Amino acid sequence: MLPIFFVHIPKTAGTSFRKATEQLFGSERVLYDYSPSAAETSSLVQKYVYEEKDLLGFYRTLCNNHVSFLSGHVNANKFVYLFSVSQTVTFVRDPVQRLVSEYQHFVRHHGYEGDLPSFYRKPHFVNRQSKILQSVPLEAIGLIGLNEAYEDSLAMFNQRYGLSVQSVDMNMGRADKTTSYELPKEQLEELTALNEQDIRLYRRAVHLFEQRKALFDDGKGYVHGAVQQMSEKSISGWAWHAESDVPVALDILVDGKHVATVESKDLRPAFLRLGLPRSGYVGFHYNFEAPLAKGSVEEVMVPETGQLLGKRRIK
Repeated sequence: MLPIFFVHIPKTAGTSFRKATEQLFGSERVLYDYSPSAAETSSLVQKYVYEEKDLLGFYRTLCNNHVSFLSGHVNANKFVYLFSVSQTVTFVRDPVQRLVSEYQHFVRHHGYEGDLPSFYRKPHFVNRQSKILQSVPLEAIGLIGLNEAYEDSLAMFNQRYGLSVQSVDMNMGRADKTTSYELPKEQLEELTALNEQDIRLYRRAVHLFEQRKALFDDGKGYVHGAVQQMSEKSISGWAWHAESDVPVALDILVDGKHVATVESKDLRPAFLRLGLPRSGYVGFHYNFEAPLAKGSVEEVMVPETGQLLGKRRIK
């Protein structure tokens, strides 16, 4: 199998996940990149990534040594091209809960003595999930899991990659994981205002997860895809099957009526840095015969499953 790149966002059940993969694959087939000074960082990562700065040599060595999994507190774009976006996975978490959990972690393990506001106001911790996933569309990532739905996320991961990773519970700061951190109103409002990007990202991730979970429960495959442009004149975007290399057929609907079927076969050069499936030939485009009237509703849907990629009302 192709190796998997796990973008480990802090305090999103990532430690449990990476240790579970280690139990499945064996420690010799799991590598870590947690900064050049971190004890967890693997020797191959130290040599190729930080000393020789040879990422391609690193990936080739990784494949030659039958490494199955790379995990790290790194930005997604560090390795996404080498591994491909389809082999990239991550977990996200409610931004407020994640940030408070990280603060507690710094207090327990790093001797942080400041209060919570002094921590969450630091630029490094603001919109941290968005920064880590910056420039990689959520819809393209091989699997987006939720900390709050870890078991379901793990089941979907196993099905997606044909694996049998078992649940392992580690690095939990609280014995009771079912309750949420409660904050004073002023802190909650400030923290929410500071992390608007993360909150929007998390809402999108939850929507994607719920959509894919419904298809998973019905035994149906899902499509990675997004509509980049919808207007009264045309529609364009990109799409590929999670588990197939054939082009995606997409129905274009206006006011609920089918007007055309297009296939995702156009080249998307701007996305090639993501290591796209089908060598980047995943785009689609459709021009309406005449501009749509105001108030019309246009949709892009996968006909086999009913998965909705985009919907817009013409204003």
